[in-house]
Amino acid sequence: MKTGLLHGIVANSKTRVRCVFCGVYIPKANKCIEEHTNGMKHKENIDLMAENGMSYVNDELYCKPCNVYLTGEESVASHVEEDQHANWIAAIDDLIEGEFINIDSYLASENEDVFCEVCDAKVTCTLQNIEAHVNDILHRSNVAEKLKPLNGIFPVENDDEVWCKVCDQYIENTAQRILEHIDDDTLHVEWFMDIEDLTEGQEVSIQDYLKNEHEKNAFCNKCQMELLCNVQSITDHVNSEAHLNQFS
Repeated sequence: MKTGLLHGIVANSKTRVRCVFCGVYIPKANKCIEEHTNGMKHKENIDLMAENGMSYVNDELYCKPCNVYLTGEESVASHVEEDQHANWIAAIDDLIEGEFINIDSYLASENEDVFCEVCDAKVTCTLQNIEAHVNDILHRSNVAEKLKPLNGIFPVENDDEVWCKVCDQYIENTAQRILEHIDDDTLHVEWFMDIEDLTEGQEVSIQDYLKNEHEKNAFCNKCQMELLCNVQSITDHVNSEAHLNQFS
């Protein structure tokens, strides 16, 4: 019989048990318990726990982000849909988007910190701490440095500026201006959107073009050939008979 901490099955009466994870009652028979713990819903709730900072301690479900123990009738699924929890998840996702901050270990209840990859630093996981960290000038500078080779941005002799290869434009060499250019410049954003749409599923790589200042070509891994890294050239290539035949 699968009971206890791992499976969330606790005794309820002489004739039934309760699955704490799913919030349901099950006949107290090995076959019924096995069927439930091997079922899709039960496994989905276990995954939800690992994705939402929930753990099972002393026969109780605990939500670390909300700092609450669930009541007897609550399930994992019902809790993650509640406003308090959903709002926390939405807020944390908004804070860490594009910031190279990993919260998987925190949500899996392995530690109390999140990890900032660009700063190589741990941050105690509260909304206030993470907000302060992502707004810190050192973090902003580290993010800008991380994004330069992913966006075709290179240093120039004049240290006051950098050069965007994609836009053929010089930018003030500050974290704020570089990030504004990457996120908000219409020409820059639209170029990447067009290229990503064209190359999706086509095995065409532009990484070397973005990382190397003097590289002019993209590379088609399927056809094993170089092609000029611009929208028209890539459009012509991915629609060519030679390229399409590689996928047939």
